[in-house]
Amino acid sequence: MNPQLCFEGETAPIDLNDLDDRIRRGELPPSAEIQHAPWTGQGFRPLGSIPALVEAFHAPGARIAAHFRSPPWPWASMLGTGVVFLAGVVQLLLGLLPTELAELLFGAYQGSATGLEPLVFDGAWWSAWGSQFVHAGPFHLFPNLAVLGYCGYRVERALGGRGYALVGAAAVLVGALFIALFQDNPVVGSSILGFGFWGAQLAIGFRFGDQLPPGQRRFYGYGNLLFFAFLLGGTLYDQGTSHWAHAGGFVGGVLAALAVHPPHMVVPSLAARARRVQELGVAALVLLSLALGPLLRLAMPLTLRPTRTVVLQDVGASLEVPARMLRGTEERPYTFTVRGMPAWTTGPGSSEFAFCGLETLRWDALGQGDPMTDEVLVSQWGRQISGEARIVDAPPARAPGWTSHALQFHDPDGQARFLLVEHHLLRGRVLNRVGYVVELDPSGQPGHRRPVFEHMVTSVQAGEPPGLAAARDEHLRNPASARLRMELARALHDVGDLEQADALYGLVIAENGSHQGEAVTERLALWAQAPHAFELGEDPWFADWLLDYPGDRGLQTAGIHVLAEQGRCGEARFFHESFAMARPNVAETVTTAGDVLGCEQASASGDSREE
Repeated sequence: MNPQLCFEGETAPIDLNDLDDRIRRGELPPSAEIQHAPWTGQGFRPLGSIPALVEAFHAPGARIAAHFRSPPWPWASMLGTGVVFLAGVVQLLLGLLPTELAELLFGAYQGSATGLEPLVFDGAWWSAWGSQFVHAGPFHLFPNLAVLGYCGYRVERALGGRGYALVGAAAVLVGALFIALFQDNPVVGSSILGFGFWGAQLAIGFRFGDQLPPGQRRFYGYGNLLFFAFLLGGTLYDQGTSHWAHAGGFVGGVLAALAVHPPHMVVPSLAARARRVQELGVAALVLLSLALGPLLRLAMPLTLRPTRTVVLQDVGASLEVPARMLRGTEERPYTFTVRGMPAWTTGPGSSEFAFCGLETLRWDALGQGDPMTDEVLVSQWGRQISGEARIVDAPPARAPGWTSHALQFHDPDGQARFLLVEHHLLRGRVLNRVGYVVELDPSGQPGHRRPVFEHMVTSVQAGEPPGLAAARDEHLRNPASARLRMELARALHDVGDLEQADALYGLVIAENGSHQGEAVTERLALWAQAPHAFELGEDPWFADWLLDYPGDRGLQTAGIHVLAEQGRCGEARFFHESFAMARPNVAETVTTAGDVLGCEQASASGDSREE
């Protein structure tokens, strides 16, 4: 008598070779009955009780089918979706909670966004997971819950509770990594988990294929592509959507679903080992996601990507800026300006920044050393940074010729909140300013952005100021132009190149053209500002001009000052007396009296030279 199979209320003959294949494919459950005399005698017995068929029922397809026929209660997906739902509802109802509790929860929600800023620089190690429970509003929360619930349930149905947890942990880890590496803005929302579970759904279908029971195949692999079109199409053109977060979650979910080996997919003797491996895998992925920020700080160049040399045309300087921080344009390669200086931050929401600028000072503001004293900086930055400014010890100057300054800004309780470090290079009256502002932790220590900013400050190369570069280019185009010589001389004077400026003024004066008088005035003013930088000789070049214009206050003041400073006291007194006769106004004569008085005092002590 041919073997008979009783399945789903029907009895029919069956080929034993076909029987083995159908069991391995999962098409026949252990409860189906067979009548085959060598195995069952004259009666029917369940397939699962036949020793000769035990190995076939241990095949992956058979075990997967058995799992789908009697799946466990989906506790993991229900718990995960429920926790996200509860956190979202609490967030929506914060306004109805007691004030203190609402403020506490609001702070927790605010500090749970994930990304470069929170993970790497702010030390929010928990944010990779905390961000999954924070949403931007009901229209963000409820669609995510729908995806999370549906896709999570399907993943747990196929891979079990531990497999569900493994997929979720992998999605969060890879999603947070993608955000930290490629996304500028911090991210919130459970869509990382949602896309992770959806990616796992696709991978399960492609991995197991025909091993899935026929009734379940439409929920996995290609059968889920229609859902893909709906899911992706709804977010593709939304500018508020983090596509890197979705991509990271999806990749993490796919990789986990391809790698996981749930207990119900292995032979019973290996089931306990498979459970332990899954549990260890979940623990390792969770720990990696919590350690992601510190690990990325160790690989800071990777996080910020290679630095780029940025040339600031308006500043006449170049510096190295991490490519991640370049969010401007080629013409304006910086994030914003502070006190008129280009500045960069590590992220859009950061209050810490580095800056590099150029300032042209007034000549009357210049004294000995750096005119930007600590007191001046307190006045300037006190209007920019909140808190009481206090002068603190400055770090070493970044290079020879530079000076350094440092300020701390304290809140009303005396707690230091911000640190300003600024370096100056003064050339003539042109001042290069570079530095940074960083927040301080409760112990008064700067955060993780300081090394990034210090590297930027150290890399600054101060070149030719833009005013001088422009004047030099114009002069090269028409070197015979007296007007362009004057422009170049002024620019050289501004940057402290007195020798070249003086030579150009001398050329214009010697030409005896329309710019001669202007050149005399400016050249003499240059000499007056640096009276010891030049040699007068026996017959000063400006003496005839002082004789011809005894009432010209600018000429007389500058000329008398130069003579007095170089010890030509007799000449200084002579021109002073001529000036006083031509302009008897007391207030004007006092302008030069100090120079003459100083010259007379020097003469009395024997320190000056009489002609």
